[in-house]
Amino acid sequence: MRILFLTPFLPDQAAAHGGGSYVGSLAEELNGTAELGLVYLRHQDEGPANDATWQWHAGADYQGTPKGLAHRLRMLWRWRSRPLLAAKYWQAEVVALLARARSEFRPDAVLVEMAQMAQYLPHLAGLPTIFTDHEAGRPANKSTGLGAAADRRDNRLWQQYVTQFYPLASQIQAVTKEDAHELATQVGKPVEVRPPTIAIPALASQPGAAPPHALFLGDYRHSPNPEAAKRLATEVWPQVRKAQPSAELLLAGPHNEAILSLAELPGVRVLGFVPDLAELFGRVRLVLSPLWSGGGFRVKSATALAHGIPIVTNELGSRGCLAPTPACSIAESTADLANATVQHLASADYAEAAGRIAREWAADRYAARAVARLQLERLESLLEQAGRGGN
Repeated sequence: MRILFLTPFLPDQAAAHGGGSYVGSLAEELNGTAELGLVYLRHQDEGPANDATWQWHAGADYQGTPKGLAHRLRMLWRWRSRPLLAAKYWQAEVVALLARARSEFRPDAVLVEMAQMAQYLPHLAGLPTIFTDHEAGRPANKSTGLGAAADRRDNRLWQQYVTQFYPLASQIQAVTKEDAHELATQVGKPVEVRPPTIAIPALASQPGAAPPHALFLGDYRHSPNPEAAKRLATEVWPQVRKAQPSAELLLAGPHNEAILSLAELPGVRVLGFVPDLAELFGRVRLVLSPLWSGGGFRVKSATALAHGIPIVTNELGSRGCLAPTPACSIAESTADLANATVQHLASADYAEAAGRIAREWAADRYAARAVARLQLERLESLLEQAGRGGN
C-alpha cells in the first residue's frame, strides 16, 4: 500500500511540538509495512525529510508569517472567506505538490493531518482520504491578535470551515473520544478515534530519585502553553513553595520568549529547549500539565507517563491521558493543583510508586504498533469500499 501524508510541518519523532512527534512516530511504525509519501509545509527550524522514512517527499516553505505590506494584503484577502490560521497555511504550491504526488508517487490513500490542512481535501478528490483533526475543530492558535470583534468573526469562519471541508474526507478521525463526539455533532458524520502513538522508552525514569522539582513542558508558540506556564508560576507555585520551600518549577520548551520574565520568580527556572527528554524527565518528580484553553490530545502528558513520570493536571489537560491516581491527579483550583503537587514533592516513595503505575498504563495504551495497525485496518477498509465503488 502507498500512503501519502499531508501535514503542516515535518513529521519527526524528535520534533519539539506534540503534533510533529505524534505523526512522526506513526509514520515510523507504518514504514516498512507500507510505502510512504509526504507533502508538507517546511518551517525554518525544521531539518530535511528522512529518505529512510519517506519513499517520496516534497515540501513547500511555510509563508504564513507576514513579510511586508503586499503579504499582509494577500493574507487579508484570503481571510475574507477562511479563518486566519487556515489562510496562513494556504499555498498554491501545496496544490501543485499534491498533483505531483498523485502523478509520481501514485498513492492508494491519503492521511491528512491537522485542521488547517482540511482545505486541501478538494484537491484529493477521487482518492480515499482519512482526515485527522487534533483539536476538535478548535485550534488553539486561532486567535487573530486583532481584538475581540475579529476573533468572533474568525470563530464564525472556523465553524463554516469545519462544515465545508471536513465532510469531504472519506473518514474523519479525532484523537480523543471527547473530541470525536464534538466533531460528529458539528459535521453530522461519524468520527472515529485514532489514539496517539507515543514511544515507550527502554528505561523508565525514577521520579523518587529526583529532587523536589516539577516540570511544565511545551512549545510556547502554541498559545495555551504560555498561558498555562504563567498561571502555574504566578498562582500555583507560590502555594507549593509555602509547603516545600526548596521546590523548583522548570519551564522547558522552544520559543520561550513570552515566558522569560517568569525566571525572576522564586523557585522558577526557564530552561528553553532541552533536546534530551529522558535527561529532562530524570530531573523531576512530576510533570504539571493543566491547560485552560485548547482541545485535542495532550502529547506532553502522555510522553511523561510513558517515561514513568506522574502528572498533575486539570480536566482539560487530561484528555486522552486519564491514568489512574496517583499516576494522574486531577485538580481544578490553584489550591488543589498545589496540594496534589506537594504530595509528590514531599514523598519520594509516593512519586516513585506513581511513576510505576504511569508507565504501565501508558505502555498498554500508546504502543506505536497497535495504533499503526488500527490505521492500516481503516485504510484497507476504505480501499475495499473504493473497489466496490464506495467513497
